[in-house]
Amino acid sequence: MKKPEKAGALRTKIIWAILILIVAVIITPWGRAFYKTLIILPEFIPNSPIKTTNLLTRKPAIKEVEFESEDRTIYADIWYPNSSGKHPAAVLHLGVDIDRKDTRAQKLANAFARSGIITLVPNIPSLGKRRVLAEAKSDLVASFEYAKSLPNTKQAKIGFIGFCASGGLVLLASEDAKISDNVMYVVTVNPYFDLSNLYQNITTRKIRDNDGTHEWQPNFKTVEIYNRETINLLKNIDEEFILYNRLVSIDKNKLETGNFDPLAQNELSRLSKEAKFTYEFLTNKNPDKVSYYLENVNPAQKNFLRELSPSTDIKNLKAKTFIMMDKNNIYTPYTEAEMLHKALGTKEHLFVETKILPAGDLAENLPLKNYLGEAVKIFRFIYSILSEIS
Repeated sequence: MKKPEKAGALRTKIIWAILILIVAVIITPWGRAFYKTLIILPEFIPNSPIKTTNLLTRKPAIKEVEFESEDRTIYADIWYPNSSGKHPAAVLHLGVDIDRKDTRAQKLANAFARSGIITLVPNIPSLGKRRVLAEAKSDLVASFEYAKSLPNTKQAKIGFIGFCASGGLVLLASEDAKISDNVMYVVTVNPYFDLSNLYQNITTRKIRDNDGTHEWQPNFKTVEIYNRETINLLKNIDEEFILYNRLVSIDKNKLETGNFDPLAQNELSRLSKEAKFTYEFLTNKNPDKVSYYLENVNPAQKNFLRELSPSTDIKNLKAKTFIMMDKNNIYTPYTEAEMLHKALGTKEHLFVETKILPAGDLAENLPLKNYLGEAVKIFRFIYSILSEIS
């Protein structure tokens, strides 16, 4: 007769444990953050077969809006949590040539909104044209100010989420004096940090870390974008056309390997000394010559390297920073995120290294045990963010 009593006592303990856990999830910040992380995690895990976000949360409301940034009109989508009251807010951008209607952007915006964050997804005109320009920083600043103006936004809980090139640009925006005091957090995934260092990685196809120098083959889009921006700063249409045909508008395999065709004699005769130097700079593979080229680019090119580098004014970054680095990333070398981590020093920030691209595709031939380990890292990253801003 004692066994049923023991079984009943065990059931009672289990029920109480479940009730306590439910109460903890409901009333404690860490509990709510833990629950939200479990829901949002599958949207960050590559090729995740689990889809909990839409099943366990309310569908967000989506509103199309437009606002002005200098002489440009910014078109954006706002994803609102389906609950009353004020909410934290984020400006989300996934990088070059990714529209707000892109399924990747919508998937993440949906997940963040369902976790209780108002999510503004702007179309940044220059990025939509596969350009990396100073105006993108201004447009992100304007996006932040628009998110801040929303009546149901928690004013002390607004920040940025940026991937790849946008990861660097949201850092630049957060350093801007117009908003730096109001940016509470910056989430940056595979950002660039210093353009001079990035150009060295791109041209030499090598990266250097604490373990030495390693081969690195960038994606053709990365090479195309930065070659284009450098050539555009010559301000001579004829010279730009010649260099475009050799260094931009070419087969993607040549862009990735750096096996560019040499300039023909009739092309050389039409180029200025400055244009020839630019060609040599962008085709140089010798690490020992990189400093020489970077120090002697024309003033406009030098200003571009400085103005578009978050490293230039990193001291102005006041927001808590969350950095995730994909070791296998082919768009931005992982050493850029490491440089950002080192530059922040003792400033409060989180740095997480992974071997899979968050919200992307699963790395080929990654063993299951490694996959699970990387998933735990991403869980920790998301939980830390939600704990801070929820």
